[in-house]
Amino acid sequence: MTLPSIRPQSIIVPFSASLDGPDVGGGVQTFVRMLCALSSEVGLEVTVLGVGPHESHGSSVHFSPVLASVRSESEYVRALKKFVRTRKFRVPEESVVLANAEHYSWALRNLHLPTVLLAHGVVAQTLRIRRGRLSALLFRAFIEPRAIKNARRVICVTDRVREYYTRRYHREPEEKFVSMSIGVELGAFEHRPKGSPRQDFAIDEESSIILFVGRLSPEKNVSLFLAACDYLASSGQKFNAVVVGEGPEGDRLAATLSSRPWLRWIPRTSHDQVLDLMAVANVLAITSTYEGLPIVLLEALGSGLPVVSTDVGRARHFLRGSTGVVVEPDPAAFSRALRDALSARLVKRGSIDPAIRTAIDFRNTARSIATILRQVRDEASARPAVIPHAPQRSSDDKLGGVRMR
Repeated sequence: MTLPSIRPQSIIVPFSASLDGPDVGGGVQTFVRMLCALSSEVGLEVTVLGVGPHESHGSSVHFSPVLASVRSESEYVRALKKFVRTRKFRVPEESVVLANAEHYSWALRNLHLPTVLLAHGVVAQTLRIRRGRLSALLFRAFIEPRAIKNARRVICVTDRVREYYTRRYHREPEEKFVSMSIGVELGAFEHRPKGSPRQDFAIDEESSIILFVGRLSPEKNVSLFLAACDYLASSGQKFNAVVVGEGPEGDRLAATLSSRPWLRWIPRTSHDQVLDLMAVANVLAITSTYEGLPIVLLEALGSGLPVVSTDVGRARHFLRGSTGVVVEPDPAAFSRALRDALSARLVKRGSIDPAIRTAIDFRNTARSIATILRQVRDEASARPAVIPHAPQRSSDDKLGGVRMR
């Protein structure tokens, strides 16, 4: 349902991946795609500053490539800063920046536009796991505080994320930090599978499937997943473990394929095929040491797929009974939970509890975000933002020395 009585709100969304390429941007990529798909319905005009070879324009989504391709988050952020500074980037009238991380807000700060920061998690915690304490400290010292100071709202995907920001930035108005449940597009799970995922990825037709979806980086803790599956295989359980994702730990995973005949690795595929895999899988495993949400949890719920997860993000909020279970990050305990999920098969495919359906419906998310963006626009029109002018540092143009990945 379109909102004809409300004039479209123009937003600028920096984004270090493409809208139509393979899944490489994780939950943020999924979020941006869903927001673009519903933009006209909720009255948004979206300008995406992303990665890709060509500029494109639709009825409510405009894509401007910052780079044709990108190797790292840091490379994209540097290019984004240069893009808005040196190119003739025409800022749509009364625009609001929707930044999906602090470093995107940092890169666009010279546009002096009102900004809404959507915190999908605590970036510094992810950096600490991936790059060590120094990277996390530099991020907290140089980038995070400026982004929080500059933001008119900080949308937090969980109460845990909001608690982090309100504790750390207690001098900021508490109402600046808003908890919001991020959802998924429920229509995407209908009539699945659309293809033949078992055939496409050489998965045994009669085998149970344990699915792992995520970037192969340290915080995803794929080693726990493999150790739990080793326990399961040694007990005589017949299954295929399917890992979807690539990243810095991909080489270590590849080296184990020959010794684990039950393991399948799909480094890169389309989001559509991921949803097909969810439709035929028996259980999803989330073994992370840290997550903000994660989106893959909501996609499993939308698919009617049971989840075995560590205590991260919103797992404890959603997983109980037939939807899944939260377990300790111990291989033996995780293995037992996977075995129970394979033997129980409690969830009827396609059935979703009405309360969960409402909680994870992205249409509700999109409407709430659109409302906040309009509020910020109106506030900015009535009271221009005061942009803090911090002392210039030589490290400022180098992201405080932080490599994002």
